[in-house]
Amino acid sequence: MNALVKVDRGSCTGLVEEGDVREFEEKWFGEKSDNKLFLNIIEISYLLLTGRVIVETDGKIISTLEDFMKSSLECFKEYSWSNLAVYKDLRDRGRKVRVLGRNMFMMKDKHGDIRLVLVLEEKSPLGVKDIIEFAEKSMRNSITPIVAVVSLQGEITYYELARIEPS
Repeated sequence: MNALVKVDRGSCTGLVEEGDVREFEEKWFGEKSDNKLFLNIIEISYLLLTGRVIVETDGKIISTLEDFMKSSLECFKEYSWSNLAVYKDLRDRGRKVRVLGRNMFMMKDKHGDIRLVLVLEEKSPLGVKDIIEFAEKSMRNSITPIVAVVSLQGEITYYELARIEPS
């Protein structure tokens, strides 16, 4: 697959039209609307990094993540490098991953179970209360919460969260 993604720098989204939509959608990329598929900046970055797409932005064709980042720097302000690192790691492990928002992914594991993944950078300012809230919200929806902690060296450690009830 070497599809063309048209990127709107104003909204920082990519558009895949017709022919490639079904293949991307089956692999859990983007959000479909009519016969179009809209990709998030993390998805576009991953697909560029793995050589599956080329990007058209402002009439220029871009084939590398480095060139895309240079031309669309403003689109990367909301996301940190750790988001792409976790997204790539999960995809490389054969998981289906959907971007839900800043620092949060939905993941379908190899057994078909759905999990929510919260991405944290080492020394991030997120408090314990926020992590507990994330875990409780996930569990209320019968979804397993996972916290992915990315070290300053780029190593990723995954923690599955669970509630322990005293007996």
